[in-house]
Amino acid sequence: MNAGIRQDRRLNRRVFFFISGVRPYSVKKSLQYAHQLSYNYPMYSRKMDPPPPHLVHNRKPVFGTFSGPAEKIDIRGLKAPFGGVPIPSFISNFRIKSSLTFMFNIGPYIGMVDFFDQKIFGYAEVVFWNKETGRKLAYRSIMGPRRRFIPHNLNQGFCASFGKKRYIRISWDRTRDRISMIFNLSGDSARPSARAAFIAHYSDSGMCETTINVPILSKRRCSAVYVSSPQIHGALSIDKTKHFDEINMEDTDGQSLFSISRAYYNFYTETELVTAAGTVNGKRVSFIIAAPEVDGADPETVNKNILIVDGECTPLPPVIITHPFGLQTKWVIQDTENMVDLTFEPVSDNFRDITFFILHTKMHSIYGKFEGTIKTKDNQDINLSDFAGIAKKQMLRL
Repeated sequence: MNAGIRQDRRLNRRVFFFISGVRPYSVKKSLQYAHQLSYNYPMYSRKMDPPPPHLVHNRKPVFGTFSGPAEKIDIRGLKAPFGGVPIPSFISNFRIKSSLTFMFNIGPYIGMVDFFDQKIFGYAEVVFWNKETGRKLAYRSIMGPRRRFIPHNLNQGFCASFGKKRYIRISWDRTRDRISMIFNLSGDSARPSARAAFIAHYSDSGMCETTINVPILSKRRCSAVYVSSPQIHGALSIDKTKHFDEINMEDTDGQSLFSISRAYYNFYTETELVTAAGTVNGKRVSFIIAAPEVDGADPETVNKNILIVDGECTPLPPVIITHPFGLQTKWVIQDTENMVDLTFEPVSDNFRDITFFILHTKMHSIYGKFEGTIKTKDNQDINLSDFAGIAKKQMLRL
């Protein structure tokens, strides 16, 4: 997309904001006006290059959306990433926070396995919901200090919590053509014991991999994410208790999103995103869409929003996510390019508030249903109705 078109679109947004007199995207009529302003421009597109050998080159970040996995998701060694003040790399590297997420949608269940690397300690969580009843089960584990919780290598590695009551492991090995996720969770008075084992393959024809590296507040630092969309095969089981019936699923196929991210975070950071993986009219559909609060000054050129349909990746434009009446009411996710027009109706919220020394984090993981339309790069409408997904809102203070 050339600079002239980007400048015109920015001007359209300013005109839209001025004429509507309201926050963008909060009123549907105003959004339709914004679409009319840009009707004569080409459809939004974002270049996807082959992945570079390194995401940091000559101590500077390599920004872009890349069609495939980088060898490593490693952003260490930037020159003066905070305020332009040169400080030793081992100090600035300490401000890098990492996370690994495995979202699954299989049989009657949808859920997430999350790992967070906070340098001082690690945190793992498994949360899943019954899509029919909205009932939630959540299991958490704190991991003590270790050299690295989440590996840099995207060709082979694993991330695990080895607690006696909370065994959680995600591993990947490109040479063996295998991605696996296993958890074995002991119950207590509030929840039953649960187990699951899912396997996926890199050779899957519908598998898509992409790496994205974007500016975060300034071009001196960055936020990198690797995303893949494997089809999974496996089962999940729950033991019988006083309040839960026994569940023993047969092995079945499902959809998932596997992501690893690293970023240089500020002392205070808020992030907000929506994600989903499933099937629509026989097509495998998954997406990750994030609000641009922490992205760089030009999110149209590079952002983290992507749509994957049957293994084909479509970079999406920047969006605005609003929920004017609170997190537990309808969310609106829209852009000004007429590619994303979605609503998200929350069903069940999993909230956690963690304080550990100087670190404080709050996170909402909300299961709900999507309605609306999202477009592919070929201008094909993907109509979503009662489409299960998860929204996240996180605050991190260092």
